[in-house]
Amino acid sequence: MRKKTYQFHPNDTKLDKKIVEITEKSAFKIAVFSMAAMTMLGSVVIASALPAINKHFENILIQSGATNSTSFTLAHLDILVRLVLTMPAIFVVILSPFAGILMDKFGKLKFVFPAMVIWTIAGVSGFFLNDIYAILFSRAIFGMATAFIMTGASALLGDYYSHGGFNRRENALSLQGFFCAVGGAVFISIAGFVSSYSWRYPFLVYSLGILITFIAIFYLFEPRKFKFYNHTKVEAKTNYWQFTPIYFIGFFIMVVYYISPTQLPYYIEEHLGLDPKYIGISMSVSALCYGFFSLSYKYIMRFLSIKKIYILTLFIVGCSFLLLFLVHNFVAVLIALALLGTGGGIMLVNNSAYLFSICPEEARARAYGILASCIFLGQFLSPIISQPIVRKLGLIDAFLIWAIVIFIVCIIFVFLKQKNRIN
Repeated sequence: MRKKTYQFHPNDTKLDKKIVEITEKSAFKIAVFSMAAMTMLGSVVIASALPAINKHFENILIQSGATNSTSFTLAHLDILVRLVLTMPAIFVVILSPFAGILMDKFGKLKFVFPAMVIWTIAGVSGFFLNDIYAILFSRAIFGMATAFIMTGASALLGDYYSHGGFNRRENALSLQGFFCAVGGAVFISIAGFVSSYSWRYPFLVYSLGILITFIAIFYLFEPRKFKFYNHTKVEAKTNYWQFTPIYFIGFFIMVVYYISPTQLPYYIEEHLGLDPKYIGISMSVSALCYGFFSLSYKYIMRFLSIKKIYILTLFIVGCSFLLLFLVHNFVAVLIALALLGTGGGIMLVNNSAYLFSICPEEARARAYGILASCIFLGQFLSPIISQPIVRKLGLIDAFLIWAIVIFIVCIIFVFLKQKNRIN
C-alpha cells in the first residue's frame, strides 16, 4: 500500500510534521469527530419525548390541586415543555463567543474536558428529575457545556489539520459534517425507540458522553503552547467584522434549514393527508443527504471555489422551497428535502472552511465561537421568523416567499469578493 504524502510549508517544524502523522490516525479522528457529534445531540435526542413530558407533568399538576404556582405552570406548560428543547440553544448563543475568547487565551482542552463531563451529567439528570423547572435548569447547564464543546471541538479541528497540505482541513471538516449527521441520525433513532417506553429513557442516551469523554482524554492534545502567544497583538490585528458574511450565512442557512422540522410535519399531515410515519421518512432523507454531501465537500472543492460553492448551494436550497410551492405530493417533498440536506450539508462545511482559511490561527476559537452563536441563534429563531409568514400567507405561499428570499441572498453573494486564505 502506497504511503500517503503530505505537503509542508518551509516554516513547518518537526513538531508540525509529527502532529500531521498523529492526526491522520483513525483512532484520533474518531476522538475528534465524536466530540463534535456530541453537540448535535443537544436538543434532538429528547424531541420525540416532548408530548409524553407534557402529559406527565400535566397529570402531576392536576393531581396536586389548584394553587397559584401550579395554575401558572399548568397554563404555560406547553411553552415550558418546548423550552426544554430550546433552552440549550439560548445558552450556546450567549456563551459561545466568550468560550472562544477564553480558549484563545488559555487553551482549549482545559475547558473542553470539564465541559464534556458537565454535558453528560446535565444531560442524564433529566432521567431522575420530576420537576419541570428542575429539568429546565439542567438544560440550561447543558447548554452552557455545549457552548464550550462546540467552540472547542471545531477550533481544535482547525488547529490539528492546518498543516500537511491544502486540503487536509477541508477533508476533516467534511468528515466532521458526516459524523455529526450520521451520529445525530443514530442517536435520534435510539431515543425515538426508547421514548415509546418512557419519556425519561431518551435522557439516558446522553450517558454516551462518558465513553466519548474517555476517548477524547486519551487521544487529544493541546496543539499549541499558549504562553508563547502574543494575544494583545492578535486581538489588535484581527478584525472580526470581516467575517460578517460568514456569520450571516451561518445564521441564515440554519433559519432556513430548520423550517423543515418545524413546518413540514404540518404540511405532510394537513396538506397531503399522510400518516405521521411519513414525516420520519422524509426527515431521514434530508439527514442522509446532509451527511453524504458533507463528506463529498473535499471533492467538490477541487472543481469549485468557495464563492461558487456558496452560490451553488444557495441556489439548490432555493430550488427546494420552489419545488414545495409548485408540486404538492410526497415525492416532491422527498426531492425537496434531499435538495435541502444537500445544500445545507455543503454550505455549513464550506462556511467553516472559509472562516478557518482567512482567520489568524491564534484567534480561531473566538472567531468560531461567534459563528457557533450565529448558528444556534438561527436554530432558535427559525420558527419565530417563519411562523408569522405562515399565519399571514398560508404554508404553500410561505414556501414561495422563502424561495425568493434565498435567491436574493444567492444574487448578493455573486457580487461579494472572496478573501485570500492565510492559513
